[in-house]
Amino acid sequence: MAQTAVIDNVTQKLDTYLSNNIQEKIYLHLDKQHYSAGETIWFKAYTTVGIENLLSNMSGVGYVELIGPEKKIIKSLTIPMTAGLGIGDIELIDTLTEGSYRIRAYTNWMRNNDDAYFYDRTIQISNGRSDNVVSTTSFIPASDPAEKKNTYVINLKNFAGAPLINTNVQYRIYMGDKTEDKGREKTDDKGDLTLKTDKKLTSGYILLTFESTDKRPVKKIIPLQKPSDNSLQLLPEGGILLDNTLSKIGVKALKPNGMGIKVKGKVMDNKKEVVAEFETNELGIGSFTFNPFKDQQYMAEVTFEDGSVSSAKLPETQSSGISVAVNPFMQDRIAAQYSFSPDRVDQKEVYLLVQHLGELLYVAKQKVSKSELLFMIPKKNLPTGIYQITLLSEAGLPLVERMVFSSNPQNILPLKISTDKTDYTTRSKVNVRLDDAIQEASNFASLSASVINLNRNEPYDKDAPNIYSQLLLSSDIKGYIERPGYYFENPDSINITDLDNLMITQGWRKIEWQKIDSLANTKPAFEPEKMLSIKGVVRKYARKATVPNAKLQLISTRNFMDFIDTTANADGRFNFDDLVFPDSVKFLISATDEKGKKNVEIDIDPTVAPFVKENKNAPEESSNVNFTFQKTIKENQRMFAEMQQKGLLEKTIFLEEVAITRRVEKKAAENSRNLNGSGRADQILTEEDLQTCPTLEMCLNGRLMGVYFQGGIPYNTRGNVPMQVVYDGMYIEADQLSMINTFDIESIEVLRSPMYTAIYGSYGGGGLIVISSKTGKASMTSNFDPKGIATATPKGFHLNKTFFKPDYEVNDPEKAFARDYRSTIHWEPNLLIKDEKGTNFSFFTSDEKGTYQITLEGVDTKGRIGRKVLKFDVK
Repeated sequence: MAQTAVIDNVTQKLDTYLSNNIQEKIYLHLDKQHYSAGETIWFKAYTTVGIENLLSNMSGVGYVELIGPEKKIIKSLTIPMTAGLGIGDIELIDTLTEGSYRIRAYTNWMRNNDDAYFYDRTIQISNGRSDNVVSTTSFIPASDPAEKKNTYVINLKNFAGAPLINTNVQYRIYMGDKTEDKGREKTDDKGDLTLKTDKKLTSGYILLTFESTDKRPVKKIIPLQKPSDNSLQLLPEGGILLDNTLSKIGVKALKPNGMGIKVKGKVMDNKKEVVAEFETNELGIGSFTFNPFKDQQYMAEVTFEDGSVSSAKLPETQSSGISVAVNPFMQDRIAAQYSFSPDRVDQKEVYLLVQHLGELLYVAKQKVSKSELLFMIPKKNLPTGIYQITLLSEAGLPLVERMVFSSNPQNILPLKISTDKTDYTTRSKVNVRLDDAIQEASNFASLSASVINLNRNEPYDKDAPNIYSQLLLSSDIKGYIERPGYYFENPDSINITDLDNLMITQGWRKIEWQKIDSLANTKPAFEPEKMLSIKGVVRKYARKATVPNAKLQLISTRNFMDFIDTTANADGRFNFDDLVFPDSVKFLISATDEKGKKNVEIDIDPTVAPFVKENKNAPEESSNVNFTFQKTIKENQRMFAEMQQKGLLEKTIFLEEVAITRRVEKKAAENSRNLNGSGRADQILTEEDLQTCPTLEMCLNGRLMGVYFQGGIPYNTRGNVPMQVVYDGMYIEADQLSMINTFDIESIEVLRSPMYTAIYGSYGGGGLIVISSKTGKASMTSNFDPKGIATATPKGFHLNKTFFKPDYEVNDPEKAFARDYRSTIHWEPNLLIKDEKGTNFSFFTSDEKGTYQITLEGVDTKGRIGRKVLKFDVK
C-alpha cells in the first residue's frame, strides 16, 4: 500500500470512525414465507459484524417486532443472543386483520444508524379464523386533471363466493394517526363498495368495518395508492457523462406500484440517429454503454413490457470532469478505469481507496499524467459484499465514487444436504444428513432448517429474501430491493452482472467524506446491550430535583434472583444492569437518600421502540391477502381443528360472544383508563355490585368470569397465569388489591379476550383487571405509602415455545395427529456442525402428498454464509 501523509490522515480518520461505528447486522430465518392468523412464526436470529460477517459478540439482546398494516407495533419480543445467535416465535392471534405485516429486527447498537438497514421484511397474513370475507380492490385514478377524486371499488364476498349485498360499511381514511375522512356506505347487488377519496391522499390506508353474513364483526385495511405512469431512470456510472468517453448508463424501469417492469429502448442523438440500444432484465434493471459528445443532447425512447411507451432525456454531457468505468467480472481482480478531461490532467497525485464503512481494504496512488488511469484491485483480500471505491484528490477530497459488489467463493459455506431416500410416502420418517465440505477442527457452523410442503405454501417465491441477500446486500442498500433472492439463486455463481447494474441504480450506505471528522468523533447514542437492564433517576419527592448518591434495591416479585443493591450517580441516575429475566416479571424498587430517608420518588426510564416509518417494501403491500391465499385458508381450517383438539391452539373466540356483555346496561367510569376505551371489556362491575362487600377480594372472588383467586392474587383460567391490575392508569401489584377501599371504586373492567388485551402488549399476557376510582386518582388507604417505592415490569426475554414434532413410530396419541395437515412440516433451529462427522435430524411427513422442500441456512465462526435447498416428493 502506498503511504503518504494524506493517506495516513485518511486512514487514521477511518480507523477512528470504524471503532465508533462497527457495523452490526441481523437476519431472521423464518420457517416459511406467509402465514394465517392462528399460526406461529418460528425464527432463528443471526447477528454478524462487518463485511467479514463474523458472528457478533457485541450484542446479547435482540429485538423482534411484528408491525401491522396500520404501521403500529402489534407484538414485540426481546430475544437473548448468545454468540450472535437466538431463537424465538411469534404467535399470531386469531383476531389479526388480514393484510401485509412487517417483521422488523435490530439490536440497540444498530439504532445508531438509519433504520433502513434493520432487518425489515414484509409478510402476508391471511385470516380465516375470525374473518370469513374475501376482498378485492380496484383502484381507478382521476382521469381528468380537474377531477378531485380517486375511486376505490372494493368487492366483498364470503369464502363460498357469495357477495355481501346491501351491507353497511363504515370507513375511515387515515394518514398516519390522523383521520382525513370518514363515513358510511353500502355495497351494491354485486358486493361492490365504491369510495371516492381526495386525490391528494396517496399514502396511508382505508379502514373498513362491517358485519359478515353470519354477523361476525370484520375489519379490512386497504392501502392508499398513488396514481402514476411507468417511470424510467437513466443513471450514469460515477455520476456524469464525459465528452468523447465510453460511458455506462444504468437503467431502472418501474411500474406505478414501485415494482420493476421489463423495458426495451434505444438512445438517439440530435439527428435522431440510434447510438445505443438496451434491454433490462425482468426486474426492470439493466445498463448500456455508448460514447457521448458535448454538442449532442441524447434522448431515450422505450417500450415497456405492458406495451406503453415513454421517453427520457439523458443527463447533459460534460466537457470537464472525471468519469469511471468499473469491471468487477474478472476472476481475481476488479478493474477501475478513470477518464480525465484535458483540464483535469494536472500531474497531481490521486489516491484510490477501497473500503467498507471505514474498514480500509486497499489503497493505491497514481499521478494524473494522462487522460486515463487504470487501477487493478486484487480480489483475494476482499470478502464477499459491497465496497465503496473512492478516488481522492491530492488534498484528500473525494472526486468520484462507485459502489461495487465483489464475490469471493471462500466466503460461501459449502454445505451438503442429503436424505436417506429420493421419495417418500405419507407419515414416513425422513432422515436428513448435513455436512460442511471444508470443515476444520477449530471451526463450527450454526444452522437452522425448515421443511414445508410447497403445495400448502402457494404462491411460493423462490426469490424471496434469504440469508445471502440480507447479510450481503440489503444491510448496505437503501430503498426497496425487489426479489432480493434473485441475485443469489445459485451461491456458487452469484449473479454479478445484475448485481453490478443494481449498484449503479440503487442508493447505498456510505461514508460522507465531508463529515468524516465529526462522524469519527461522535459518541454513539445507543450502547451495545450485553444483558437486560433497568435504568432511571431518583428525585426528591414531588419535585424535579434529583437525589445524588441515592441507595437503591431491586427485588423480583417472583424470586428469580436475590435482591440487588446499587447506588445512583451524582446526577441521581441509576442502572441495574447484567440482568436476565423472562418477560412479564415484576420488580419492586426501593430507594432512599444518602441519609436513609424515603422522601424520594423513582422515575424508571421507559422503553421506547424506534419510530415506525413508512414501509420501504411498500410495493409488496397487498389489500387482497385473503383472496390470494383462499386455498391456504381452507386447508388450514382442518389443521386448526386438529391442533385445538390436541390443546396446541385455543378455540377461536368469535367477537359476537363478547357482545353479550355489552348488552348489559352497565357502564364503566367515564374516567376509565382502559386503553380500549371506557366500557370496552369482557365484563364490567359497577359500584352497585360492590356495595355489600367488606373487602375487594371477597367481591371479586367467584364473580369475575374466567378469573380465580389464589393467595389473594387473581389468575386467568385460560393459561393459569396471574392478571395485571391497573388502578386509575397505574400498574400495581395484585396483592395491593386488599389496600383498595371498595367504597372508592366506581367500576371494574375485566379484559381477557385478545381483542382487548393486545393493546397492552406484554402487560396483557395474562389479562387485566382495570379499576377506576370515583375521584380518578389512585387514593389508597392511609397505610399505602408510595414514597421511595416503585414497581416495574420491564420487557424481559421471550420464553420460547417448543415446535410440536409428531412421531408415527410409536403408538402414542399424544405424539401424533389423528389427521395431519401441517403447513410447516418441521422446524429445526439449533443445528451444529463442529467436526468432520457432520450432523443429522429427522422428521415425519404429513398426510398430504406433494413436493416437500428443506431450506438450510447458517453461518460458521469464520463468517462463511451458507444456504442449501433440497426438494423431494411425497407420494
